[in-house]
Amino acid sequence: MNRKFENTNENPKAVYRTAIYLRLSREDGDKSESDSISNQRKLLEGYISGRSEFRLVGEYVDDGYSGSNFERPAWNRLYSDLEKGLVNCIIVKDLSRFGRNYIEVGRYLQMIFPVMGVRLVAINDNFDTLNEWQSGDSLTVPMKNLINDIYCKDISKKITSQLDAMRKRGEFVSNFAPYGYKKDPENRSKLIIDDNVAGIVKQIFTWKLEGYSDNIIAGMLNEQGVLSPYEYQISQGNRVSGNFKKSDKAMWGRGAVYNILHNECYTGRMVQGRRRKVSYRSKEIILLPKEEWTRVDGTHEPIVDRELFELVQDLMKKDTRIAGGKTKVELLSGFLFCPECHRQLVIQSTYCNGRKYRYYTCKDCRDEGRTTKRISETKAKSAIFEAIRNMAETAIRMEAIIGESGSVPVRSSEVIRLDAELVQLQDELERYTRLRNGLYEDYLSQVLNREEYADYTRLYSEKIEATKAAMRTVSEEREHVISGYQNARWIGNFSKYRDITSLERPILAELLEQVLVHPGGKMEIIFRDEKSIEQTLEAYGYEEDCYELGIAI
Repeated sequence: MNRKFENTNENPKAVYRTAIYLRLSREDGDKSESDSISNQRKLLEGYISGRSEFRLVGEYVDDGYSGSNFERPAWNRLYSDLEKGLVNCIIVKDLSRFGRNYIEVGRYLQMIFPVMGVRLVAINDNFDTLNEWQSGDSLTVPMKNLINDIYCKDISKKITSQLDAMRKRGEFVSNFAPYGYKKDPENRSKLIIDDNVAGIVKQIFTWKLEGYSDNIIAGMLNEQGVLSPYEYQISQGNRVSGNFKKSDKAMWGRGAVYNILHNECYTGRMVQGRRRKVSYRSKEIILLPKEEWTRVDGTHEPIVDRELFELVQDLMKKDTRIAGGKTKVELLSGFLFCPECHRQLVIQSTYCNGRKYRYYTCKDCRDEGRTTKRISETKAKSAIFEAIRNMAETAIRMEAIIGESGSVPVRSSEVIRLDAELVQLQDELERYTRLRNGLYEDYLSQVLNREEYADYTRLYSEKIEATKAAMRTVSEEREHVISGYQNARWIGNFSKYRDITSLERPILAELLEQVLVHPGGKMEIIFRDEKSIEQTLEAYGYEEDCYELGIAI
């Protein structure tokens, strides 16, 4: 805010072209009614009205800006007017309104203003640069500035501590909710789903899974007339900075899509504290390491499930560049790898007898003279399709076996290990019990005195309880392992594709980890949840299926 009064208070005796400067910041602890902008204005205008040497030429207001530094818009405008000579006197309520950084305030008062010929008056501090330095008490101002600075530092620490505590409790502390959410009207620290745009978030994740690039997704949203996150905030009546806008209307861009796809908030996990101010005196922000971020699960309803989110994260780690003139990546892009150099295979085309053939090859092996890893696109698709269909049949068979038998999978090496551990613990329990029961007889035979009897009884009782606790832990682990076999996620993931008729990229993203292409076009197909698949098949005596399906054990 900036008001000019060039033609007011004309007085031939007035020698100071005066500006009043008003500042308010909750961040600095400015909560009293007397600090409000309106009350500051009344005080300053009343002070000027009774003094003929001042001619009011402007009002400069920084509402909501900290006094810990001088990076404030109204102050920058005022300083520019000081340099132009339009203003040569500043009046403030007190020195804390001018600033709370004692180093910067002192620099202005002692070095800059004297050179510029600028007078500063702080009414409540009874301070005036016109006569302050002529008085004998030259320490008054530095001490007041130092106190203001210490107060600002203390307030900053308290606010930071309070915000950290709120983050750890999973409370939302930012000004604006992420796109797709809004603040709960009954609890502003809680997020609730914004039904108006939550569907857009889901669509963005779906499109990414289907192979569209961030740029293409942004273009589709713009074509459909979907408001960008910035424009949507404006439409909801929120005041947001528009400094980044390149045109009258902010459009969807690659950055906005990228941010949504990487935001864990959409899974119901609150992730905050990613950035921090370098100092309470500075506005410079630094990005903290991920291990220092505050994460709290289950703080709000998710828009996308965790599995979909992780699938998209995995896909974005792959090299899935889109060929010119296309809108989506190739179906197998990012899934075929060379087992020798571990690079992704790239698709190439060749023509023979007027027909076009497409194949995947390892460019590095070819360029460096190593054995070429190459396979036709048709053969790769056919092999992967058959492997998925076979795995779907295996998953259906396992569903039937588990449902009918309901028995413990005794062939599981993990269950066998845990059973052996239980037997060993049972032997220890029986041994400690026998030893404790024999103590009384030793006591009666005077082999042990009363004190020794009590000590040994306590010792063996503790060992018995510790062994029982260990047996409970192993039993719980055994049940967890068995439950993992009987409710393995891979069974449900594959069985739903029992009627698969064609390959689609979302199917590959859900089921396929990678395909290694060996010399001669031999393929090794590795599925997601590979370890779980191996363990379940082994537990029920179908480990040979692992080899048939190309799963390495």
